Amino acid sequence: MSCIVRILILPFLLSATKYAGEFQDLGVGARSCAMGGAGVVQSVDPSVLYFNPAASYYTARSLLIMHAENFAGLVKNDFAGIVFSRLNSTFGGAIQYLAVDGIKLTRLPDSNSPVGNNNRPIAYDTAGTKDIVLYINGARGNRHLALGVNIKVFYRDLSVITGAGGGMDFGAVVRNHHFRFGISLRDFVLAPIIWSNGTRETIATKLTAGVASIVPIEKFNSKINLEIDFIKYFDIEGFDLNAGIEFAFRSLVYARAGSNGGRFTIGAGIGYRRFYLDYAFITHTDLHGSNKISAVLRF
Repeated sequence: MSCIVRILILPFLLSATKYAGEFQDLGVGARSCAMGGAGVVQSVDPSVLYFNPAASYYTARSLLIMHAENFAGLVKNDFAGIVFSRLNSTFGGAIQYLAVDGIKLTRLPDSNSPVGNNNRPIAYDTAGTKDIVLYINGARGNRHLALGVNIKVFYRDLSVITGAGGGMDFGAVVRNHHFRFGISLRDFVLAPIIWSNGTRETIATKLTAGVASIVPIEKFNSKINLEIDFIKYFDIEGFDLNAGIEFAFRSLVYARAGSNGGRFTIGAGIGYRRFYLDYAFITHTDLHGSNKISAVLRF
């Protein structure tokens, strides 16, 4: 699959800018993030708009709001999404906001001399950055197959320069009662970012493929959800693997754990009628952990 996609989008890949799309990769939804960031075929809440535009077809009408403190609060990440259904179609929308505050701006006391013990950089001000991504989603399908598309708009403010652009995501999901398979192509025809200084970047395509299974435990009125996602960035060699597990007790209490590219994740959730509250903690090798909390209301 990866080779086929690479051939189809090769003309676009040649013009892609390496790492240009990293601002989209922090992950959303405390439930999926607690399960190692595996969410390509989960279809549980509006975070699916981020993971796979086709999975919204199997998602109940719902609203999700998330706040995340990534790397011990260094990066703020907020997300809000909603999914509506009508006949054999679903429609949805979401907005993601990322911000970094308190970046120190420095200068040398003597700009004509090199850095040294008597000429150390001093902070004279602080600045911040923000990224906004708007998603407009549509999906169609039936009981076993769904296809979906996201149209996206970006706005980036890096304090010293701003940029805007857009892209499209494509997704597909195949499923039965106990097994699900899905693929998602983020920015499958590349996404341009045009900066205020006239320069232009393009975001390379990202392919994700996920498999999931539901194991019922009828004796305890519970179930176990398992998912493994394979992630391929076409501007980087190799691929990543995200995997997660969830134990759901009577649709009231949830325990989750996973691996996000080798980083351990854990979380929990509670549900009451149409309201759900979820929490996730993600470890990082060189930085402090990330905390994510989200609330879901089905209507």
